[in-house]
Amino acid sequence: MQKITCIVLVLQCIISFRLLAGLPVNSGKSVEDGKIILGEKILTIVAFGNSITATRNTIDQVFAQRLPSLLLAEGIEAKVINSGLPGSHTGSIKDHNLFKIKHGMDRFETDVLTHNPDLVIIGFGTNDAHIDEDIPDGKSRIPLKEYQRNLKFMIKELQRRRIDVLLIAPNGLRGEYPEFQNVRLYQYVEVVKKLSKKYKTGLVDNFKFFSDYYETDESGEELLLDGVHPNDKGHALMAGEISQEIVKITRIKY
Repeated sequence: MQKITCIVLVLQCIISFRLLAGLPVNSGKSVEDGKIILGEKILTIVAFGNSITATRNTIDQVFAQRLPSLLLAEGIEAKVINSGLPGSHTGSIKDHNLFKIKHGMDRFETDVLTHNPDLVIIGFGTNDAHIDEDIPDGKSRIPLKEYQRNLKFMIKELQRRRIDVLLIAPNGLRGEYPEFQNVRLYQYVEVVKKLSKKYKTGLVDNFKFFSDYYETDESGEELLLDGVHPNDKGHALMAGEISQEIVKITRIKY
């Protein structure tokens, strides 16, 4: 009995010391009803991409804005920083300057690394793959090999800093876009999938995900605003897929 009393007193002293020192009593991971409880840990997530990632006046909430509440329901408190920029490709403005903005490689340091994230969502490809000339064999804005090299650099740099990576393959195009644009875009999707497998990153394949939806859903409801950008339902579905992939990553790491 005296031994048990002594153990209780020691535990109380430890807890009191941590509270007085301003330290969390429990900062580790626990599991409750299948949900991850990270204690005092708040994940910092950066969503890095183009106009599909960026906020839009015509959308109530893009996927990045929906993630905190979805993750909180899984016991994961997260701060999500949206570093999406309309018109952005993976390269530099010197590589293709149709849009006079800083592109992926130009702003990787300022828009991603300076936030000291725990996890980065990378979603590029639509602008990289796009053929400005109206011909099937026209040049993409960023050649396939350069696109692969740019993504590879980002992944390796993040992993070198022990930052988790989740890649998003771009969704296909619909509406008035000619099919040859999708044929070219799919080559870029394949690069994303291969890099994800090679570097063991998280992956959400929007090309397949959106295609499967249109093939199986009988409502005929559209997921895109203009043949390129997801509408609110599209972003809601994306957010659900992305949040579950983050949960998988978090289970492994924490």
